[in-house]
Amino acid sequence: MSGQEPAPRTVAAVVAATTAAQVSGAMGAAVFPVIAPELARSLGVESSLIGYQMSVIYGAAMLGSMLFTWMVARYGGCRTTQIGMVCCAAGMAVALQGSITALVLASLLIGAGMSINLPAAAHLLFRYSPPRHRNFIFSLKQTGVPLAWALMALIAPPVTLAWGWRWALVFVLASALLTLLAMQPPRAAWDDDRRPDRAVQMRVFDGVLLVWRIPVLRWLGVSAFCLAFIQLCLSTFTVVMLVGEGGYTLVQAGLMLSVAQVAGVLGRIAWGWFADRSGDCMASLQYLTLASIACSGIIMFLTPGWPVLLTALLFAVFGATAIGWNGLYTAEVARRSPEGQVSLVTGGAMVWNFAGILSGPTAFTLAYKSIGSYTATFALVIVVAVLTLFALRAAQRAIRQAG
Repeated sequence: MSGQEPAPRTVAAVVAATTAAQVSGAMGAAVFPVIAPELARSLGVESSLIGYQMSVIYGAAMLGSMLFTWMVARYGGCRTTQIGMVCCAAGMAVALQGSITALVLASLLIGAGMSINLPAAAHLLFRYSPPRHRNFIFSLKQTGVPLAWALMALIAPPVTLAWGWRWALVFVLASALLTLLAMQPPRAAWDDDRRPDRAVQMRVFDGVLLVWRIPVLRWLGVSAFCLAFIQLCLSTFTVVMLVGEGGYTLVQAGLMLSVAQVAGVLGRIAWGWFADRSGDCMASLQYLTLASIACSGIIMFLTPGWPVLLTALLFAVFGATAIGWNGLYTAEVARRSPEGQVSLVTGGAMVWNFAGILSGPTAFTLAYKSIGSYTATFALVIVVAVLTLFALRAAQRAIRQAG
C-alpha cells in the first residue's frame, strides 16, 4: 500500500473484520468459564478447576505467539486470521466429545488460533489506520474480547440450562466458520503485501528477544503480564464466585459477568479516545490500574446481602478498568516497534500478555485452595496491580531516555 491515507470505508471494513474475528476467537475461550458449573457437574470435577483449563488455552496462545509470527508475512494478515478461525472451529468440534482429554486438546487448538489472530490483526490495523486515530482504532478492535465474554455470559447460561452445554459450543463453532467465510471477498486486496516466498521460520524467540532488547517494550511487556493477570482473574472467577459465595444462580451470575464485559467494551473505546485526546497513553494505563486496585479491595467485602445494583456498579467499574487496557497496550507496542516489524514485535509482546493470562487463573486457583474464599483471594489481584504501576513508571522513564 502506498503512503497515502486509506479510504474511510476500507478502514471501517478492516476494523469490523478484525473485531469480528477477535469476537469469534475469544468466545472460544470465554464459553468455558461461563458454563463451568454445569460442565464441571457433567464431568464430575470441581468448578474451580476452570482456572487450569484457561491456563492451558493461554499457555498454547503464548507458545503460538512465539512459533507462528512468520505466518503474517507469508500468507497475509487476512489469510492468517482465517487460519485462526479454523483452529477455533476445530477446537469447538473436539470439545463436543465431552471428556477431559478432549477439552485439553480443544484448549490447545483455541489457544493456537488466538495467537495467530493477534499479530495478524495488528498488521492489518497498523497498515490501514490513520496515525492520529490509532489508539482509538486499536482500542475499538480490542473491544472484541470483552464483547465475546459479554455475549457468552448472556447466551451460554440459558442455552446450557435449556439444551445442554454442547449447544453453547456449537454457537461458537458456527460463529468462527461464518467469520472465516465473510473475510474471503477482501482477502486478495488486504493481503497484497504478502510474500509467498517467505520461508517457514519457527525461530521461537525472535519476537521475544526483540521486545526484551528495547527497554520501553520490555517494561510494557511486564505491565501487560500484570494487567492480563488481573483481567483473567476477574473474567474467569466472577461466575463461580457469585454462584458459590454470592447467592446467585448461574443465569444471574452470567448477567453480572456480562455487565463487567460490556463495561469493558465501553471502557476500551473510552480509554482509547481519552489517550488520543490527551496524547498520553501511559498515563491512561496508570489511571485504569489505580481504579482496578480500588475495585479489587472493595470486592473482598462482597457478601450475599449486597444490593444487586451496588454489585452491578462494582463489576461495571471493575470491567471498564481491568478489561479496558488492551487496546492502549497494542497501540503503544505498535507505535514503539521498529519500522516494518509490527507483526514480529506484536507476537513477542503478546507472549507477555498470554503469560499473564496463563499465570493468573492458575495462581488464583492455588491461592483459593489455600484461602478458601474467592472474594478474599482478590488480595492477590491487588498485589499484582501495584506491580503494574511500577512497570508502567519504568516504561515512562525508558520513553523519556530514548528521547
